[in-house]
Amino acid sequence: MSQIKSLAQQLKHKLEEQKGVPIIDDAEKTPVQKERQQPEDKESAREAKKIAAFLSALREFNMDGQEKILIRLDKRTIAQLKQLKVATNIEMIRVIAFALQNFLKSNPWLNDYISEKLKQMSHELD
Repeated sequence: MSQIKSLAQQLKHKLEEQKGVPIIDDAEKTPVQKERQQPEDKESAREAKKIAAFLSALREFNMDGQEKILIRLDKRTIAQLKQLKVATNIEMIRVIAFALQNFLKSNPWLNDYISEKLKQMSHELD
């Protein structure tokens, strides 16, 4: 087992030498350097929790609507949605419906604005 570790360490050292990165073994790291690595781990753990919560909310989103509409999206957005589908097995339409629902919830003034505009239009037609 120690031979495997030493082989891995040798490969790591060679790669670091090629990149021009100074070589520091874990044993050579100072306590300050070790402490600096811990906040990154905490941030990545928080990030992982946020991602898990978001994906869970997406999966639990209730899609009971029967209406269908045709939407146009750019190639980049479609590519990202397809990658998300492959990575998480969450359908594209679920993501779009979830995003739209959250958009409308986060902008409640929009419903009032639409209602007012429709009232103005109906008065103009009379």
